[in-house]
Amino acid sequence: MKKSTTVRAMIDPEKKQKAGEILARLGMNHSEAINIFYSLIIENNGLPFPVRLREEDGDKSARLDPEILSHLKKSVRVNLYLGKRLA
Repeated sequence: MKKSTTVRAMIDPEKKQKAGEILARLGMNHSEAINIFYSLIIENNGLPFPVRLREEDGDKSARLDPEILSHLKKSVRVNLYLGKRLA
């Protein structure tokens, strides 16, 4: 068997629970789902779904979805914090 490594991720507990319930109904756990997601990233040479800018109300200057932008900013802050703790 190949060696395995740990992937750490910060996620909202409610989101983890809801996803876990769905995964259990599918007969898999979080690790299996993450392995599938990583395999799809490799297969697609990127995320397995489109990440796009969107246009609002006829405005031709595209904007990143506010929810995605908020999540990305929070992720950067959390990773900086974790990086400082590990240093």
